[in-house]
Amino acid sequence: MAEIIRNGKAYDSVDVKVQMNGIPIEVTTLTYGNAQEHQLNHTMGANATSWSWGKKTPNAKMGIMMHDVTPLEVAAKGGSIMNIKPFTLTVEFVNEFNEIIVDKIVAKFQSEGRDVTGDMGLKMEYDLFALQVKLNVLNPL
Repeated sequence: MAEIIRNGKAYDSVDVKVQMNGIPIEVTTLTYGNAQEHQLNHTMGANATSWSWGKKTPNAKMGIMMHDVTPLEVAAKGGSIMNIKPFTLTVEFVNEFNEIIVDKIVAKFQSEGRDVTGDMGLKMEYDLFALQVKLNVLNPL
């Protein structure tokens, strides 16, 4: 079962579908969203008189089982998944209102490695360098 955390809201579902460049992949976790700079503006006096916002920064991380990431390593230039060019992740799931949600993430691997434990099934959570996170691409607000 995959766990999707989208802007802080968790969705657990066996119906989560993730595709990497159109190819279905199995993920154990996927966390993504956007953050935006905010600041208080001051004039004379101690209290802020207004606020403003600035740049948006997308973020993402993804958990994958080792048996699913090793083919990516073999196919990657030099054996490093960090050498894989930016890819598109498409995430589909059903929200709490029984609506189909489709999100789109453009990212590349920012980390690589192993997490060897005594648990059955080795998995690793990878930091992604997110270039873009678009939520509700089929139903824009």
